Amino acid sequence: MKKNALKLFLLLEGLLGVAVLFQLVQDTELLLVFVFGLVFIKFGTGKGERRQILGLIGWFMVGMSILSTFSVWLMLVFLIMFVAVNGRGIWSEMKLDTFVDVPWEEKAFRTVKTKEPEQRSGTRKRQKWIGNTSIGTDVYEWDDVNLTVFMGDTIIDLGNTLLPKEENIILIRKGFGKTRVIVPLGVGVAVHHSAIKGQLLFNEDEIALNNETVKLYSRDYDTANRKIKIVSNSLLGDLEVIYL
Repeated sequence: MKKNALKLFLLLEGLLGVAVLFQLVQDTELLLVFVFGLVFIKFGTGKGERRQILGLIGWFMVGMSILSTFSVWLMLVFLIMFVAVNGRGIWSEMKLDTFVDVPWEEKAFRTVKTKEPEQRSGTRKRQKWIGNTSIGTDVYEWDDVNLTVFMGDTIIDLGNTLLPKEENIILIRKGFGKTRVIVPLGVGVAVHHSAIKGQLLFNEDEIALNNETVKLYSRDYDTANRKIKIVSNSLLGDLEVIYL
């Protein structure tokens, strides 16, 4: 990581921090909430359940007053972008990468082995918020996909999937990163995608999205025996649908 980039980042964050204080001073209501929150925090220190509750209320008031300013959200956006671009450099300079894995460089693979059909029952799985994910490297019985990922690339390969003769669902909620869905030929595809900033590649079309929502269907969607419906929401990232 370059020192100039770090200096520029700290300068921007410092200026935005000053802007947060300026906006608090300019807004009387926010300033009163902030000041009373500090008072509650002061009186909330010490032992006793009432004091602890008073302190929690104070921290809540301070946090809400700060989060109500526009500049603090810009600070968070710049922080996320800086970590996403220079995260590996920051990690290496801290000399922690020899002990633990960098989370956004981690590769996560999820596979489900083939099994005989059985009576359906509920399942519960913990999902990774950060890291690359690959689904579908083995032949497996289909189950609807429901993913929530904060940062990382996602690959969903349906080439080895035994799709039922019905409309199947893939639901993806993502913060940052690229998503690629590989679909076998002969499967009808419906795509419902929304993004703050990103691109959608589908049926050889490339669509740039700026805080937009788009719905597209493959030409054989209405007549296909097997259908897949992809519902995707992302902040920053691309969605690519490829026919195998």
